[in-house]
Amino acid sequence: MNVNPWPTLPAVAMLAVVLSCGGSSTPTTPPSPSPTVAPTAAPSPVASASPGASSCRYGKGTVDTYCARQVGAFGADVDAAITLLVQQSPDIFDLNQHIGEDGYKVLNPTDYYAGVIRNLEARGFCAGYDFVELQVKNSSAFSEQYDIMLGSGHIRRGAGAYRSTCSPPSFPLDPEDLIDHVRVGFFSIGCIPGVPPPRNGERLLLMGCYGYVTASPKDKNGDDIDARIHGDQIDWTLSQYETVVTMDDFPGVPFNKTLTARQPGEFTVCATVKGVRGCLEAEVKDNDLP
Repeated sequence: MNVNPWPTLPAVAMLAVVLSCGGSSTPTTPPSPSPTVAPTAAPSPVASASPGASSCRYGKGTVDTYCARQVGAFGADVDAAITLLVQQSPDIFDLNQHIGEDGYKVLNPTDYYAGVIRNLEARGFCAGYDFVELQVKNSSAFSEQYDIMLGSGHIRRGAGAYRSTCSPPSFPLDPEDLIDHVRVGFFSIGCIPGVPPPRNGERLLLMGCYGYVTASPKDKNGDDIDARIHGDQIDWTLSQYETVVTMDDFPGVPFNKTLTARQPGEFTVCATVKGVRGCLEAEVKDNDLP
């Protein structure tokens, strides 16, 4: 069951990758890193018609909601919105492929969700898409979640589409509401030959090493917030008394940075996303090589 609100909404947290080390045997000069980014799954479609938190006539949602499977109140309205969309935009579907009654194959998921949302709003609802489920409400008392597409890409209809009721409503929310904290930490460390890389969680670099850090916006449960929710804007800062490390961009990934050890000492790297700040306090130590 998905309880993350938004038409609105876990990060650009990178998977740990093992990077090869190279360079000279001089212990104070780490090799020039050539990072590779672990492949990520293709993003789910974005419903362009999802309203912002300020545009819902029934007000905002809350992260402090309780969601559970009960008896859906809006199932007939959701089905009606889907049926109308099939009539309005048959090109979104393959009408020759279907699972069950009128469970047509969806050819354009983005337009599908946007069209269903639009039709629900025309019926007096506030509706959205949290990148997993359709969200619907018509008051400030509760909202409901619907999964309106099968894993095969066909329309899901009827009672099976209903997932949960959230009271008070779980949506809409602004990204700032969803980000509880930003975790900043190493996801990979590489060193020159002969220097064993510290573990990612040690908050440590040795001379002759470089490390890759990532900033991960998290919700109140500690889960990553979908990157499509918080966007790609992030502010990085590096605090140190001397040049303990240098910080460089990670190619193509604004939520990652490369840190290279320059001399022993302490440093702090912070990242701010939508006004929420998280920091990594770490240090550089000698590598004890002869």
